[in-house]
Amino acid sequence: MGGNEFRFFLSCDINLPVTFRIERLEGKLPPPNPPNSDDVDFTSEERRPELYVECLLYIDGAPFGLPMRTRLESSGPSYCWNELITLNTKYRDLTANSQLAVTVYDVSSCKSDEVVGGATIHLFNMKKQLKTGKHKLRLWTGKEADGSINTTTPGKVPKEERGELERLEKLQNKYERGQIQR
Repeated sequence: MGGNEFRFFLSCDINLPVTFRIERLEGKLPPPNPPNSDDVDFTSEERRPELYVECLLYIDGAPFGLPMRTRLESSGPSYCWNELITLNTKYRDLTANSQLAVTVYDVSSCKSDEVVGGATIHLFNMKKQLKTGKHKLRLWTGKEADGSINTTTPGKVPKEERGELERLEKLQNKYERGQIQR
């Protein structure tokens, strides 16, 4: 392929399942909820969080397909899954308004899965091109990701809050995709 040559595919022609990688969770976890007086087995020791990530595809604001989960991870900060997730949905089924809702859960509490946080990411950019490369998502603490059209858990960090690190990460992603020269 020459320097002036490029190739493109229409998503309706791609008969492959939607696949992406969940890499890791960085940052500090919110403090655990205090135990209820009903908890007889509670000890004064710190509990060690056991986390998993649940991913659900939303198309035009409605859930589509089955949610997929990563394995449990309890190795401590930074929690590293580095796990490839394959959904039962194919690229040809996606629309320009497709979003991925990602929610992190902690199962170390006795009662039920506790929501650590969630984020939602659009799968296509403003030019209706499938997003590729690595993406750093902001988790909304204590909230499950929602895939509604006007989501309350956007994963994209606003421009005014981005720093030099985010600018360099964006350039690195472009370099890895071959969009900029060395």
